[in-house]
Amino acid sequence: MYRRTFARVDLGAYAANVGAVRRMMGPDVKLLAVVKASAYGHGLLPVARAAEKAGADWLGVAITEEGEFLREAGIRLPILVLAPVNAAGALAAVRCGLTLSVFTPDHIQALQAAAIASGLEARAHVKLDTGMNRVGVKTEQELVALLEAANPARGVKITGAFTHFADGGNPDTRFNDGQLARFGDMLTLLPPGLLIHAAASATLPRPEARFDMVRAGISLFGYLSVAYSEAIRPVLTWEAEITHVKDIGTGEAVGYGVTYRAKRPVKVATIAVGYGDGYSRCLSGKGQVLVNGRRCPIIGRLCMDQMMVDVSGAGPVYTGDNAVLLGQQGEEHILADEIAGWMGTISYEVLLAISQRVPRIYVE
Repeated sequence: MYRRTFARVDLGAYAANVGAVRRMMGPDVKLLAVVKASAYGHGLLPVARAAEKAGADWLGVAITEEGEFLREAGIRLPILVLAPVNAAGALAAVRCGLTLSVFTPDHIQALQAAAIASGLEARAHVKLDTGMNRVGVKTEQELVALLEAANPARGVKITGAFTHFADGGNPDTRFNDGQLARFGDMLTLLPPGLLIHAAASATLPRPEARFDMVRAGISLFGYLSVAYSEAIRPVLTWEAEITHVKDIGTGEAVGYGVTYRAKRPVKVATIAVGYGDGYSRCLSGKGQVLVNGRRCPIIGRLCMDQMMVDVSGAGPVYTGDNAVLLGQQGEEHILADEIAGWMGTISYEVLLAISQRVPRIYVE
């Protein structure tokens, strides 16, 4: 690694978060650790291995390719593919022993074809749409049609059913309450003995939403802790090297477009990170980084590979020092939630945006 810009992923913190979430869930509820989208930008395989080691019961991915990769790497936990897949994806999933999400008779037909072609049993969880209106079985009639297609299907076994809350983080629980009631009504049409799950990170504090399993994603990476009685902590810290330090005078400009002019003498540090690394250009003139444990504002427009910050109040700053973009330095911290607020988005996108050009360094 020649450029000292990297994301440090603390797998020990991840394992501790798994433990904290487990204590909240109670001993009779299974834990599905969601590791889709490269484990929310933290790294698919290292996080999946950490989840397995920490005692997760299931893993959740979005697409067949993610589950296939984990199987090829030796991960043996049950894996649920949360999004629908096409016929080719179904065949690959069955060959890898993945459990698929189904909600139409066509999905059942694709699973049956995959089971016959592979000579293996195809397992599936029924996705029930209780108000998200994204995918899933929406009506009783649709559910009956699905079950009628599944009952005679060769090599296909329905092993679970689930739903997803559209407004899980809202303190006003009325929409969630309606979804939960709808879910309960639809469950009465399903055969007994299925693995039932509804709660995700935002709705984990609701015992009545946990059923047999909880799908925890962002909480295991240290966010949404405000709703929890257990302490969880962020897993990822993003650092970048300071490559140049200079003094500019009053009236001098910084960066493309001459959007910033100094109103006083300023010490400027150039940092080896930019929007090519996933640090959003919309943070130009809005974001802050930590240098010597002090907040320093970004000045001028972010470049593809570099950014400039005002380090006048950070004490002695030298080329080769590291700035923290996301995480803690000294007594100060900047977390993904705060960056998301500057951007007008959510912490998930901030974490996922960190590009593959930024090496992940894994620590225990």
